[in-house]
Amino acid sequence: MSEIRTYDGYFTFKILSREKADYLDDLFAEAGIEVDLALQSLEFSWMGRERDHQVRKLFMAVAKTLEDAEGELRCEIDDDKVDPHFEFFTIKQGQLLLQRGSLVREGELIPQV
Repeated sequence: MSEIRTYDGYFTFKILSREKADYLDDLFAEAGIEVDLALQSLEFSWMGRERDHQVRKLFMAVAKTLEDAEGELRCEIDDDKVDPHFEFFTIKQGQLLLQRGSLVREGELIPQV
């Protein structure tokens, strides 16, 4: 099974100290993953084959640093299934929280104009 993951996310949070911002910069640099990090926001996009849940582990560390953030990280998972499925991540109380989702198709109809 070959699995492609597409992550897109945007978080806002209270102003980071310079030390926390530097720490997050270092985390993403060590992982070799680009991020748009400002003192009150983080924007992230990545697509590829993920080994050992590297992005999830990275955002677990981010959650510990940010503690609380508004927004979410969305992951679309394309594998051997007919439809993609999803994982949605939020950050609350220093933890990365996960919700799983999938597409639900209705029955086929003839479209009306």
